[in-house]
Amino acid sequence: MRSRLKHLDPVMSADNKTYVHPSTFVLIGIPGLEAAHIWISIPFCMVYLLALLGNCSLLFIIKTDPSLHEPMYLFLCMLAAADLVVCTTAVPKLLSLFWFHDGEILLEACLTQVFLIHSCSTMESGFFLAMAFDRYVAICNPLRHSAILTHPAVGGMGLAIVLRGTALLGPHPFLLRWLPYCRSNVISHTYEFMALIKLACADTRIRKAYSLIVAFLTGGVDFILILCSYVLILHTVFHLPSKDARLKTLGTCVSHVCVILVSYTPAFFSFLTHRFGHRVAPHTHIFVANIYLLVPPMVNPIIYGVRTKRIRDRFLKLIGMLSPNNTPSHPSSFLLLGIPGLEPLHLWMGFPFCAVYMIAIIGNFTILLVIKAESSLHQPMFYFLAMLATIDVGLSTATIPKMLGIFWINLREIIFEDCLTQMFFIHKFTLMESAVLLAMAYDRYVAICNPLLYSTILTNKVVSVIGLGVLVRAIIFAIPCVFLILRLPFCGNRVIPHTYCEHMGLARLSCASIKINIIYGLCAMCNLVFDITAIALSYIHILQVVFRLPSQEARLKSLSTCGSHVCVILAFYTPALFSFMTHRFGRNVPRCIHILLANLYVVVPPMLNPVIYGVRTKQIYDRVKRILLQRQTMEKK
Repeated sequence: MRSRLKHLDPVMSADNKTYVHPSTFVLIGIPGLEAAHIWISIPFCMVYLLALLGNCSLLFIIKTDPSLHEPMYLFLCMLAAADLVVCTTAVPKLLSLFWFHDGEILLEACLTQVFLIHSCSTMESGFFLAMAFDRYVAICNPLRHSAILTHPAVGGMGLAIVLRGTALLGPHPFLLRWLPYCRSNVISHTYEFMALIKLACADTRIRKAYSLIVAFLTGGVDFILILCSYVLILHTVFHLPSKDARLKTLGTCVSHVCVILVSYTPAFFSFLTHRFGHRVAPHTHIFVANIYLLVPPMVNPIIYGVRTKRIRDRFLKLIGMLSPNNTPSHPSSFLLLGIPGLEPLHLWMGFPFCAVYMIAIIGNFTILLVIKAESSLHQPMFYFLAMLATIDVGLSTATIPKMLGIFWINLREIIFEDCLTQMFFIHKFTLMESAVLLAMAYDRYVAICNPLLYSTILTNKVVSVIGLGVLVRAIIFAIPCVFLILRLPFCGNRVIPHTYCEHMGLARLSCASIKINIIYGLCAMCNLVFDITAIALSYIHILQVVFRLPSQEARLKSLSTCGSHVCVILAFYTPALFSFMTHRFGRNVPRCIHILLANLYVVVPPMLNPVIYGVRTKQIYDRVKRILLQRQTMEKK
């Protein structure tokens, strides 16, 4: 970082003062929260992916559905395009900073980012005003709506908004480019015009005044005009004869009002804290500014997608691969039977399952706390172990509480949406666990086969990228399961002979063809096959290297570092393999055996993993023992 601060090219001015024009700036993210950058990046990444998916879906749906080629939806398309530009301009660099500490940014790239973010934010404000004008005309002059807001008029308004944003914000990069920066080239922000102004060692009052004038002429004037339009709308609505007519009319404005509140609230809060909140912590300023950039692009398509029936129906038809006249019928809930054939034993079976769950929760949280507290454990293998512990907590919590509800209080009913949610998390966590076990095998491979390069290959950045890849792969393969179930009609049977919801168990209840579900399920299983194959190959290479070591003691010591990992692999894949084999080929095996094996597959590994690593890993064992001894000593005192 210090070496980057030296990228300064001195330029001598006429009055012999030394000014500097840095070729690069250094972004430091959110000051005061550097230690949490890697964790902050996870929700930021998820929000960005949702924003991309939501806005691209809106654009595709509105483009392909002629019935949505109306002024309100055309303005919504413009808003979605602006949202995509804003979040794509800011978030990739933000994630690069958080994950790889890549804070360096070229001066030209920095000025381009400032221009795009501020100009597109200004355009968003203009599109909100255009949408408010559309609502005003539709409610106050409904008979003239189609004559006033023709397609050429809508296109002209959109072009005017774009030109306004470009013209008013175009001078910003030049105003910043001409400034001398002799204080520092470190920007305590992730983007921002005023953050760069504060680094200048010249009089910036004119630039600050220009920035305030532009902010008022765009966001300020737009907000005032939006308020005026809604005053006129309310005046018209309250003169309508019936309450139903008033509510129906106001209902057409709810989505727009929600979007305005989501966008303007963080914007005004950010503006007020920058101008008057001198005692507000810097990380609060910057966090709110990032929320202003990230949240509206994600929330806008969700609000319009949920509240606009035509967009919602079109989206469901799109993801469900439905014909226009084919709408699937979904039950409001399902009934989980538990373990068929063993209903009289449900009460007693609940006790060992509860004990296993408690051990899993206590053990995995202990692993997480020990790794966090013990600096000697801040190594790749233990980072992967922390990921595994987090996944195990999620997997056991997604299944066992509902299972105990079935066993103890006969709580068999599960709402359709809750069933899909449980199915998604079970499949997601299963895929993540398999991928983390592969990552741990790679860690052992590098440590044994390339020990001298271990610290340079498995850096914190690489571990973070692997963790992100594990999460993204699981989400990518788990989400289609939800949509493949949503596309299916359920004609009557809603009884699931199981303790939890899973993809093929739900698909078999459908009264339509499930070939696509079967094929996709096998494709998703290929992830586990790939992971097992890669793990096996890594251990073949490990054994080849180990057996070439000169002494038996060295061989045993090297293999002992893999013992915990091998035990965890066997605990995870063995019940999974048995469950798969009995489902595919064990047609004479009683159903209760199928379901018991499936339960062991999701219940046993989360309990055994912390026990295996706690017993076999000396650092973890010693740390836990030390904590227990300290508590005993304190109790005696």
